[in-house]
This record gives sequence, C-alpha cells and structure tokens, in this order.
Amino acid sequence: MAAFSDFACSIARAVDLVGEWWTPLILRDLFAGMSRYDEIQRDLGIASNVLAARLQRLREAGLVEREADAEDARRWRYRLTEQGRELYPVLLALMAWGDKWLAPAGGQPVLVRHATCGQVTAAVPCCSVCREPLALGELEFLVGPGARQGPGTAEVGRYLGQRPRDTAA
Repeated sequence: MAAFSDFACSIARAVDLVGEWWTPLILRDLFAGMSRYDEIQRDLGIASNVLAARLQRLREAGLVEREADAEDARRWRYRLTEQGRELYPVLLALMAWGDKWLAPAGGQPVLVRHATCGQVTAAVPCCSVCREPLALGELEFLVGPGARQGPGTAEVGRYLGQRPRDTAA
C-alpha cells in the first residue's frame, strides 16, 4: 500500500505527518510551553526511542526545530516553527470534540480562554470569507486543482459536488 503522503488528499497527507501515536500529544506539550526533551518524556511517560523518532520526524517535516539548551549544552530545547504553530486549530478542534464526547465525569481537563474577551471558549469552524459558522449540511466539497485519482481517492471523486448526508437518522 502507498504511504498516505502519496495520496492526492490533504487530510491523508496531514495524517501521515501528525497522525502517529504520541505525535499530537508531543505537539500539545510544545504548545503548552514545554521545550525540553526530558519534560516532554516525563509528562507523557513515552519511551525515549519513540519520543526521539517522533521529534526527528517533526523536525524533518519543518514543524519543530531544536537548539542547544542555554542552561545545559548537553540537552536540547524544541520549539514549534511557524508551520508547526499553524496546527493549533487542528489541536483545538480535536480538544473540543474530545471535550464534548469523551471528557471525564468532572468536565474538560483543560479550558481555553480567549485573551481578547476573557471568556472560556472552544474551537468552532467558521468560513474564512464571511466568518459565519460552518454547518455540515451547508457544505459542498468540490474537485480542487490538485485532484487526481489514485491511492486514497479511488471513489471519493464520485461524491464531490454533493452535500454530505446527515447520518444522524
């Protein structure tokens, strides 16, 4: 089977890069402000070889960069690049979904406060043009300029141009 990175699908390519076990949690820790390898490893309880491999993959992809720790030259500090920081809406959307459907009995583990208005908020998809909320029933998926049939897109082309069906029934 072809790698997801070979699919003519932006979702598949993104999942190929950030969909491995632990990777979203490593990104979460970097967004939270952790930067040292040992902090991330201690927080997640992740095996050293797995953390090293995931960080290396994120570095190769340009999402994370590392630099020598100013306090201890034997250690590295990791930080998100601009490309990595642009993943924040993806993590916020996963968190909002998890808070709605999977949160423990006590409520959400983490709250997000919007500094501008001071209110606790959650990710809500909106149109990048008119800023109205995006409701699934109002969306239409169209063939884009990079579309091609191949691995991962053998059938989906037949459905583009149609509105998604409401599967709640």
